[in-house]
Amino acid sequence: MIDQQNVTRQTSSALSRESANSVDIIRELDKLEELVEDAPQVGGRALWINADRFFVCTNRIRAFLPEEIKRASRLSRDSERLIQEAQDEVHMTLESARVEAARLLDEARSRAEKLVASHEIRQQAEQHASRIVAEADARAKEIRKGADKYAREVLAGLDQFLGRILGTVQRGQAKLEQREGNSSSR
Repeated sequence: MIDQQNVTRQTSSALSRESANSVDIIRELDKLEELVEDAPQVGGRALWINADRFFVCTNRIRAFLPEEIKRASRLSRDSERLIQEAQDEVHMTLESARVEAARLLDEARSRAEKLVASHEIRQQAEQHASRIVAEADARAKEIRKGADKYAREVLAGLDQFLGRILGTVQRGQAKLEQREGNSSSR
């Protein structure tokens, strides 16, 4: 019987010398398939497989997978951070637009009150105040429109970025499932 712990120790020390990023998981899966394909077979079943080579391949795959999982986790955290930053920026822009609109309305009201104070130019003051309020409202709408447009652009960019990440993850999962299906059918 093969000493699996000895093989595992040998593999672990070999892996400590190479970085996990240098292990090609597809190549290791191919090696596992070759072990089964090259083994003597009776009725489509392998009679003997080199266990040392098998454990070396599986341990390399195990060593590689945690790095991929860490990378996916970092991508997820980065995506969440980007979304949060975009949302924060949208909120700040909208708040800034609200403050600017309020300031413009206060300024318009202040001017209107000063103009109305004079009895002889009351009608002119009311017309002027209406124009100022209309201009302030128009300016506030422009600011809101700009903030909304910016928010849509940022969110669309994030949507595309997350779509690419999701596509990469799904393709990787599909390849692994395909390889698992191929290896289980053999």
